[in-house]
Amino acid sequence: MPALSISIDGPTASGKSTLAVALAQRNGLAFLDTGLSYRSLAYALHHTPGGIPRGELRHSLLHQPLVYSRPGAEQPSEMHSILFRGRNITQDIWAPELEGALKEISGDPEWRREILSMHLGIMEKYGNVVAVGRDVAATLLPGAAVHVYLTADLAIRRERRRAQYRGAENRSTRVGPATVRDIENRDMIRKLPTSMEIDSTYSPASAVIAAVMHRVEKAQNNGRCRP
Repeated sequence: MPALSISIDGPTASGKSTLAVALAQRNGLAFLDTGLSYRSLAYALHHTPGGIPRGELRHSLLHQPLVYSRPGAEQPSEMHSILFRGRNITQDIWAPELEGALKEISGDPEWRREILSMHLGIMEKYGNVVAVGRDVAATLLPGAAVHVYLTADLAIRRERRRAQYRGAENRSTRVGPATVRDIENRDMIRKLPTSMEIDSTYSPASAVIAAVMHRVEKAQNNGRCRP
């Protein structure tokens, strides 16, 4: 029986990470935030004179996901961290000067392939994973037991991001409308047989988590993944 994997796509500040951590804790999963790998690469390129040779990303960066070793564990067994050449840069990747490089990296097919390769290595290592991003259903977890597209009104997403990073001077609170890529991902996910779309504008996090957990339990009962 295949491992339990869940993909969560959606625009910025729609509640993806909150949902993912809850699902990881309740189901004993690793939580992989794919967007952090792009930020990590931006940091690495910014701090490496001459850049990083293509094909060597996995030798320079280590993305350690948050891991719950068993369902219902009160604390994670492995904490999230990112190392660049052995140095912990988990907090440094949010530096404002890195924002400009993110679009360039995400638009570079070669870097995207290298990051995908790194993420596939994480998937192979942990097996049971909930992955968050803006195209994880299409690129990383097309065979996931449950595909979630999570969204909310722009005004709500902006307020959530301001509240989340209130007092954090190095975190950007900028939130824009859903992008063309977001809409394309949504339309693709709608076609998948194991997909669900949730608008969290008027729903508390607990209701969103309960809805997805119901779908996960249904997938387990139908034998699509390990319980």
